[in-house]
Order: sequence, then structure tokens, then C-alpha cells
Amino acid sequence: MRTARQVMTTVRSLAHRLVHVDEVTQRVESATTSLQRTVDALRVEHAALQHRLDAVERSAAARDRQGARAVSALHDTVNLVARRGAFRHDVTRVVLLVHHVEAWDSLDDLVRLMEMSDDFDPVIVTIPRHFGGQGELRDEDLVHEGLLARGVAHLRATADRVDDVLRLVKLLEPDVVIRQSQWDQDVDPLLSTALLGFARLCVVPYETMNLVVNVPDPRTPAVNTAVDADLHRAAWLVFCTNEQTRDAAARDGVRGADRYRVTGHPKLDVLRTARPSWPVVERESRRPRVVWSSHHSIGGGWTRFGLFPELAEDMLEWARQGDAEIVWMPHPALVPYMAREGSRYTASQYEDWLARWSELGNTGVVQGGGYASVLAAADVMVTDGLSMLAEFQVLNKPVVFVERDGHRPFTDLGERIAAGTHVVHDTAGAREVVERVLREGDELAPVQERNVAELFGPPGAAGRILDVLRAEIAAERAGHRVPEAVVEPGLG
Repeated sequence: MRTARQVMTTVRSLAHRLVHVDEVTQRVESATTSLQRTVDALRVEHAALQHRLDAVERSAAARDRQGARAVSALHDTVNLVARRGAFRHDVTRVVLLVHHVEAWDSLDDLVRLMEMSDDFDPVIVTIPRHFGGQGELRDEDLVHEGLLARGVAHLRATADRVDDVLRLVKLLEPDVVIRQSQWDQDVDPLLSTALLGFARLCVVPYETMNLVVNVPDPRTPAVNTAVDADLHRAAWLVFCTNEQTRDAAARDGVRGADRYRVTGHPKLDVLRTARPSWPVVERESRRPRVVWSSHHSIGGGWTRFGLFPELAEDMLEWARQGDAEIVWMPHPALVPYMAREGSRYTASQYEDWLARWSELGNTGVVQGGGYASVLAAADVMVTDGLSMLAEFQVLNKPVVFVERDGHRPFTDLGERIAAGTHVVHDTAGAREVVERVLREGDELAPVQERNVAELFGPPGAAGRILDVLRAEIAAERAGHRVPEAVVEPGLG
């Protein structure tokens, strides 16, 4: 047994330890309080520093904006001086920047007329693209091959040979520059509207007419980009198909419609005169010929017309039954869209579908433009929009519009065009209409005829554009502007 002395010694030892623990606890509490005060002080200092940093960033951003505006103003001044040197020679050099070979028919007649003229020298430059600014610039080789197949002479601005495409364009010393699209984001930033202002800019639209209320730019939501994008504002001349487009520019454009000229559209003349050519090999008994056009806007943004994911399998099943020949014509931006992250129809799904589609003997695919001959050979169009709603009507053949719920609203012009189409909502509805109109005739033919007569303009658009250019160039040389009535023969 432990003695009383031993017990007391143990108690004293425990008491001493408890006193030590209490001292340590007090020191820890004191250190914690001090640390908390330091942390609080650091938080206050951090907040103050963040406030000063935000102020510096705001000031820097303001200086950047001021600097950007100053650079922009300098560009504008230099470009204004440069433009005044245009048309010094008897021959006008026109540089055409081509990234959208699928829409080459909008320029083909105009270029050929220029090539046959003594007073114009057209120079075509193929450039890469990225529709909507998505991904790397690409596909110049496709543009090159497309023009090569058409026998169109051109220069190539490939990334591995030309590191400054703007400098190349300047070295060509153009009087006039025509870029295919009003969308700056589709092409190299060096070919933006602001940087091309050293020459006279002309707009020959790749589309025949705008049918929808365009998606607004969040920075400038009131701008109607169909008639008042940066390229329209900076343009010397804008050529349009009909009076309705010029009226929209007069109503919505910051500069009004003073430089808009109604000429009709060269692409419509290509469609009018195309020789039929059908990519499906004929058999003894002729089957109905259906051309199926798919828009690229299959996502939740932009115009939201595209229905390829919903229609693909049903259209494949229709083709499998062998009662019709179906040629698929995708918008050039559709397949690239499928490669985007978040696309509701993936590239691998597309490759699988395309393999099954291509195995059939009564199907075909048209890509890379040059589709006028296919439309001329087709009996009927099935489409989810947009351009084909209008373009196929020039041939006065039935158009079946597979309409997607919630798409961007039509303009008044779009409503008139849509009135010439049969509206359905799925493949079954489309097939039913196709079979009926091919059997009984198209009751909407008179509506289409009225649309073509009132909205498309007469044949000869490229010649009228050239007449406008000649008159305006002569006026520039003489130092005055040409009255519009003089430069729009037959299209008042």
C-alpha cells in the first residue's frame, strides 16, 4: 500500500501539472486572440488593397477604352485619306475575300462580268473561316478546292504562307473590297470591317434576303444586324434584292439607306438558269426527287430553326422504304457545330448516321456549294429553313417547311415567304404533303409566283450591280453623287 506521504506527493504533482496546463491554456488563448486580431487587421488591409486594385483596374480599363478609341480614330482618319485615293486609274481593281464557297453563286456572275470588262480587274483571295467565331480558323483548302472545281482563278491566303492577310490585301492595292459576310466573327480579325476601311467596301449579301428578326448583339441590342451591322455602316455601297430590305435599312439603320441599291440578287439568276443534275443514279422507273435542306441552328441559341437531330432517323427510315430519292443538303455550319462541346447531336452520332445514309442506293449528299443544279433537278424541297424557304420558290416548286417551335420570329418579309410554304412539324407530316402535292399539284404555286414577282426582282442582277458600280465610280471621279433613279434601271 502507498503511504500517506506518497499520496500527498502525487496530489502535489497533479496540482502542479494542472497549474501548468492552465498557464499553457491561457497562453494559447492569448495567442489565439492575438492571431485573430492579426487576421482581422489583414482582412481590413486586404479589403483596402482590393478597393485600390479595383480602382486601378477601372482606371486601366478606361485608359484601354480611350486608347482603343484613339487607335480606332487613327485608323478611321488614315483609311479616310486612303479611300480618297481610289479610282485614280481607268481600271478599277476589286478584291473579293472568299471564305464561304457554298455561297459563291452570289458572286459568280458578277465576277465573270468583271472579267469580261475592260474597266474592272477582279482579284479573288481565298481565306479561312470559323463560323460564329468558334474554333480555329480553318477550311481554306475547301474554299480553294471549290473555286478550283468551278474554274475560278484565285490567290490563296493560307495560314502557313500568309501570316498577315491584311498586308496581303493592301499590297493588292484595291479600289474596292467585297467581303462575303457582314459577320466579322466569321473571318480573321485582321479582316474586320474596321481594318478594311482603307478601300471602298461593298456588300453583296451571301443570302438573298433576311427572313427573321436577327439575334441582337448584347452590347447593342437595338441594332438590326440584317441591315445595320458594322460592315453595312462602313460600306460605300450595299446591294439588296428588294425594296423591303432597303425600307428596313431606312427605318433601322443609323445611316439610313443612302448607300443601299436595289438590284435583285445574282444567286437567284443562277437558280433560274441552272441545268438540272441529280446525284442519285437513275433507275428504269423514275421516283420522286426530294431535296432535304438542314439549317445549322440546332442549339438553344441563335435563330433556333435547325431540326436535324429530330429528323435524322425518321428521314433515314423514309429513304429506306425506297419510294423516293432523297438528297441531303446541310448548311455549311451544321457539321462544324456538331463538333462543339455541348452540342445536342455529336460528331460521332453524325458519322454513324451518315454511314447508314450513304449505304442506301436512293440517297445523296450535297456539300461545298454548287447546289443550283440539284435544286433544278428536284421535285420538292423539305427544309427546316432558312434560305431555302425563299430560294426554292424561284423555281416555282413545292416547299415543305418543317417548323421548330420557339424559333426566332419572322420579319414581315419572312412571313410573306413562309406563306408560300407548307408548314408541318415532323417527318411524317412532310412526307404526307410531299406525296399529296406531287400527286395533285401545289395549291400554293400562285403565292410563290407572287413572291417571286414582287420580292425577287427580274433577271440580270449582276449586270445591274455592275451598272451601279460604273455610275458611282464615275461620280466619285467627277466629285459628285449619282441620283438613285439613275443607278437602278428598271427597279424603281
